Formats: sequence, C-alpha cells, structure tokens
Amino acid sequence: MLSKNCLPCHSVTPQANLRLDSREHMLEGGRSGPALVPGDPDRSLLVRAIEQKSEKLKMPPGKKLSEEEIADLVAWVKQGAAWFGGALTAADADYQITPEQRSFWSFQPVKEPAVPKVAHRRWVRTPVDNFILARLEAKGLEPASLASRRALIRRASYDLTGLPPTPEEVEAFVHDRSKHAFAKVIDRLLASPHYGERWGRHWLDVVRYADTAGDSADYPVPQAYRYRNYVIDAFNRDEPYDEFIREQIAGDLVPSHSENERWEHVVATGYLAIAKRFSVHPENYKYLTIDDTIDNLGKTFLGLTVACARCHDHKYDPISNKDYYALYGILDSTRYPFAGSENLNEQRDFVYRLPEDKVEAILGPFNNRLKPLDERLRQLEEERKALDAGGAAGPTATPMATRRTAKEIGQEIKEVKNQRRAIMRERPILESAYAVAEETPHDAPVLLRGDPGKPGALVPRRFLQILEAKPLPAGSKQSGRLELANWIADPKNPLTARVMVNRIWEY
Repeated sequence: MLSKNCLPCHSVTPQANLRLDSREHMLEGGRSGPALVPGDPDRSLLVRAIEQKSEKLKMPPGKKLSEEEIADLVAWVKQGAAWFGGALTAADADYQITPEQRSFWSFQPVKEPAVPKVAHRRWVRTPVDNFILARLEAKGLEPASLASRRALIRRASYDLTGLPPTPEEVEAFVHDRSKHAFAKVIDRLLASPHYGERWGRHWLDVVRYADTAGDSADYPVPQAYRYRNYVIDAFNRDEPYDEFIREQIAGDLVPSHSENERWEHVVATGYLAIAKRFSVHPENYKYLTIDDTIDNLGKTFLGLTVACARCHDHKYDPISNKDYYALYGILDSTRYPFAGSENLNEQRDFVYRLPEDKVEAILGPFNNRLKPLDERLRQLEEERKALDAGGAAGPTATPMATRRTAKEIGQEIKEVKNQRRAIMRERPILESAYAVAEETPHDAPVLLRGDPGKPGALVPRRFLQILEAKPLPAGSKQSGRLELANWIADPKNPLTARVMVNRIWEY
C-alpha cells in the first residue's frame, strides 16, 4: 500500500522533505515533524493524512484510500509499526560492488599485451600469428599446412560474402603470382555489395530483426526493411563502430550534415523500434517492450544480461535493480511506434520524413474527419460491453426500453469502421520509418518485483554503476538516449569492443 500510494512522491526525491520508504525515515519525518509514532495513531501524521479528516492534510492527493486500507494502517501503527528488513525498495539502498567484482578481467581497461616469442618465426605473418603459434608450441603441436590457392579463395569468398567464387575468379587467383594477389582478392570481396548482406545478417540476428512486431501483436511492418537496408549499407561503407552504435540508439538526436543523412539516422533507430510488442494493446504493456529493449541492448553491446535486474539485484553480475531502472527511465522517455494488430489494423507513431508542420498540413484534414468516428466507436464498444454484462447497473443504467440488441450495435460498428476505411483510403501515404522519437523526459520508479502496479522510489537516469554510473548532464531536456549511446561507445568502456571482437571471431 505504501509503495503504491506514497513512494512516488516520498522516496529518493521526497516532497516536503518527507521519506516514507523505511521505518527510520518515517520516525525522522519531514517539515511537519515525525510521520510515525509507534503505538499512537492519533499522533502519527501519516495516519491523520490518509484519514483526511483535516482540509489541510489530505493524502494521497486527489483520492482517498479504502476504509479497509486505512484500518490496516491504523492497526499496524497501534501494534508498534513493526518493520522487517531494510528499506521498502532496493532503489533506496546503496548497491555495493565488491573489489572482486571490480577486478574481473572484462571490466578492466583493454591493454595491448606483449607479443609472445615463438620458435618458428618464418610461419608468422602478423603479430596475431605469434599468439596462435605460441599456444600451439606450448602444446607441442604443429600448425596446419598451407591451404592451396583454390581452397584459400573459396574460404575467403564464403567468409566475406557467403558465396562461392566463380571459376574465372579462381583461375585468375591461381595464376596471379604477384606479391599482393591475395590482398587484391580481399579488397574485391570487401567492395562487393554481398559483403554487407553477409555480415549485416549476423547483426540483424543479434538484434532480433523481423518484419513483424511479435507476440499477439505479431503484425506486418512494411517499413521494417529500411532498418535492414541501413545495416547492410553501414557494413558496405565500413562505418566506424562507434558511429554505428550512436545512430541506432539515438540517430534522431545526433548531428547531421544533410537531409538524407538525417533521415538515415532516424531510420537507424529502427533498432529500438523492432523491440517486441505485447498484446493487441501494446500501450498497456510498454514496460515489457522496454524490458525486451534493455535485455537486447545489454547483450548486444555489453555482453551483459541487464534484464535479470528487473525484479531484484542481479544474482551474479554487478548490476543492481537501480541500474535497470536508471536505463528504464531513458527508454520510458522514448516514443515507440505501433505497427497495428488484428483488432487495431492501423499504424501509430511512425516517424515521417517530412517536418511535423508539413505532415499536419497534409494529414490534418483527414485526421479531423476521423476523430468523431473514433469517438463513436469508443461509445459503441462501451455500449456493447454494458450489454454483455447484462446492462449497466446504477444511475447510468440504460433503460430496458431503449437498449439495443448486440446485432444492432455490431451493425453500427461495422458501418462506422467502413466510413473510417473510406477516409483512410483517401488519406495520402507519406514516407515514414519504423523508428523511435522523444517523449517527455522523466525518471522512472523501481517497479517492485517488476510489477507496474507497484511503483517504488524514483531512480535518476544514468549508466551502469560498474561502468562509472555517469548521470545525465544537469538540466538535460532529452530522454538520455544520446548520452546512453555515448557511454556505450566510449573508448574507455571496457566491454563494447571486446564484445564485438568476440562476435567477429565467432562468425
């Protein structure tokens, strides 16, 4: 009850300097004195506030707790206000990272190791070969014999493009005795558009790309291909990895030098947009879409299962419950598009290429015609629900004489939907992307045990504590996605490069 009704305003950033997330804070109180006097409800400001007997002291604002809830709180205070455990939510506790966790090798800065010495130096062509040969020699093993030229060009072709070389390409390489023959093959393969298709596919697998929205909202997303093409093009133009990261997390917020580049950056945020949707009304389950985003973001860029900290501190990685909700606030300040569903087969919140004022000038007249139809549909759905429930009870009940049959209501719904479809067919189709945009920036509360119905203390938006927990700049008026992208892409981040290098070795 306290976590749901009191902590949004009286926890880490308390109003009236009053915190209610632990017994100690209640005893200390705020500007008006102690909120809790164990054993004496009449002297406890907390009880007086929720009873709302005084016009000057009524909490929570705008509503009153049920009589049962008030009685439970009064009884608890009478019995001494026993409090088991520490703070009401983990968001208030300082999460301690142990020296052992901080010293783990992957959290250490990347260092250039000394190149090991080897006995058979003629085999070595690059410093990387020293490391391979040193391990082989330590085990008493010999390197594999050199591949034939036919085998070598086939390996390179399959690795870089996923396609076999043509007979002509094989013969040309076999008979090319120049010093840079193999380098020319590699340059040709890297310049092929099939290179981006081959290696972009691996990235699309990692970020769980699909042409549909997933789950029970598994609806086609015709514009999803734009993000797919962005990834392929990024590999083909050899885009720096740090820019690749920034564009996908905050492309709409990074500087652009041209209109085409701006649009490309917007399309790149399709990485966030393709997060899984839940239910045919995904606006009711945004917290699950954010969880899916955090899960993939942590695994893709950092190699960490950050989503394991949604309900509690991570069980073995140094990631706290606060870390999770610090990232959650950034993504909750972001607007996700809706591709449509079986029930609501209409796109919402896609990002248009044209400026907002031009979009409004073109689509506004059509949207104004749709509004009364949408309102009528809402009324008809309520009428149908009331009929299904046997007619509304109480003063708003529909008189029996004026009630309509389900068939009549259904027929009108069908007619209104047909009118909507006619308008939608007239409405111009503007170029758009399945991408994200900014919403009102805000910090998010801890959701106790991951339950959105049990908000706890607010957590300021920031990065992971094990990676310095950098906060947003003072006075920031954005979601924090740009800062998040910069934190991940920072050369000092010990995880980002390691994770990508390991992926390349894997493939």
